[in-house]
Amino acid sequence: MDKLTKIKVAGIPEGFQELSFVTNGVTLNYVVGPDNGLPLLLIPGQMESWQGYKCVLPELSKRFHVFVPDLRGHGKSTWTPGQYSYNICGNDLKHFIQDVIQQSTLVAGLSSGGVLAIWLAAYAPENVLAIISEDPPIFSSIWPRIQDEKLMIRNFKVAVDILGKPGKRDVEGYLSEVGIPVEGKSELLKIPTFIIKIMFFLDRINRAVHPDTPYDTPFLPYNMRAGQKFLSEYDTDFSRATIDGDLSRDFCPEEALKRVKCPMLLLWAGAFRHETWGLVGAMEDKDVERVSTLVDDLQRVQISGGHEIHMVQPRRYIDELTKFIDDLRDKKKLP
Repeated sequence: MDKLTKIKVAGIPEGFQELSFVTNGVTLNYVVGPDNGLPLLLIPGQMESWQGYKCVLPELSKRFHVFVPDLRGHGKSTWTPGQYSYNICGNDLKHFIQDVIQQSTLVAGLSSGGVLAIWLAAYAPENVLAIISEDPPIFSSIWPRIQDEKLMIRNFKVAVDILGKPGKRDVEGYLSEVGIPVEGKSELLKIPTFIIKIMFFLDRINRAVHPDTPYDTPFLPYNMRAGQKFLSEYDTDFSRATIDGDLSRDFCPEEALKRVKCPMLLLWAGAFRHETWGLVGAMEDKDVERVSTLVDDLQRVQISGGHEIHMVQPRRYIDELTKFIDDLRDKKKLP
């Protein structure tokens, strides 16, 4: 068994505490590690709670003072249907830095969390030392372009339609319906039904035998086990807001990127464009080039293999993040 298979979704890493913070009428759940250096704020993506970073927390906490919140609508934080936008969530995080961290910080985020890292650098620059934006859909998920990205729209709609139904969350139904495009075909490739059945059969056995670790089904990789937890507990209105444009209301990505004056590391996983389903991924090459024209102090690294780089390639994620920060220190851009 590899290290990622052994990591448990349940539990808090050694040396960390789980706490809460009240701001803007909501309670944000978060974990914080030991004070071993500069503060580092890690922002989960949509459908992700703080546990998404468990693969990298022990190593990062040796060099940084790590903070990981659940965004509103995620994990143990307050659900606020109808009140999800980059501006609202960005202000939550701005107050979190000011009132909890209480000093300028390094900020890293995945996907929509990567967009929020950019938001903080743009609109709370006094609170940010540098940012690491991990495969952010900085243009592709923004209204009105998202209307043309059929795969992205479909994935969020499936979440709203299936996971958003009243009653027990039908995660099995959701996983049965999502799919990936195949070149030359209009039909999506879905997980075979028998695989889904085996997964959830093992899941039920694990819950019966180990009720204290309900998501740690044997043999599944960490990102799949953690993903079941995230899908079970987030507010699908966050996805509805993405589809309808409420998430990006009054947020201009070009304007935000122009305002980023601190150093920025862009990690992206690569993408391709399908003739039927549009963009497969978060950023295509022209999006990366567009970011490069708007941000002066930018480093770019492509890491193929999956959108959630810190979960599927944690060692590479740690190496790129620490190299970026060490380079900034060598150049006297960080204390």
